[in-house]
Amino acid sequence: MAPLGLSLILYAAAVAGALAGALARKPMIFCIGKPIATVLLFAVLGSMPTDRFGYLMFNGIVLSLAADITLLAEGNEALVVGLGLFLVAHLCYGLAFFGAGPGGWLAVPGLAVFGACSAWLVRRQWRGLEPGLRAPVGAHVLGLIVMVAGVFSTLAGRALLELAAVAAMGATMLYFSQALLPWARLRRSSIWTQPMTLGLYWGGQLCLMLAARWGIGVEVVPW
Repeated sequence: MAPLGLSLILYAAAVAGALAGALARKPMIFCIGKPIATVLLFAVLGSMPTDRFGYLMFNGIVLSLAADITLLAEGNEALVVGLGLFLVAHLCYGLAFFGAGPGGWLAVPGLAVFGACSAWLVRRQWRGLEPGLRAPVGAHVLGLIVMVAGVFSTLAGRALLELAAVAAMGATMLYFSQALLPWARLRRSSIWTQPMTLGLYWGGQLCLMLAARWGIGVEVVPW
């Protein structure tokens, strides 16, 4: 298992570099830093998977990395593919954390609250979207809702409340970064739009990986 301190230092450096590249409008710096930051999530996670929870989390990072690389390209085709990859990544995370919960009565409030929030966000973005983007955006948001519901179910589960709270905070940050992704992608008038969504994205991913590393899924039955 990689030392956590070193992993966090490298991760913070890569995230800072990517955000600096985005703020300075330096595409080369950003294109190098962005995938490196996501790759370093493997180091934060800490070990190769050995059970259902671990495999789902590992695959979630793989799919997130593929989506990050895809979204370095411009155009609607890249956006649709990236949203599809993120959709499957969110489902992996959601299913992993559902397995760490007790059957998950707290998934119901998570579904209700974030479902209502998603409906409002999609409605706000809908008119500005091209018709070909509406179905991918809608499917992507559904994946986000599943992810958040799965993570929130751990608040009533076998995991320590502190770990579940870290995971819930991460899921919330990841949710908003991803729910705003199409808007941020299509409206780049503000220099802060991309760094804001990316900061939430990497902060959310970090919290999920820390919760996983610290053992939120250890009682899940192995495959």
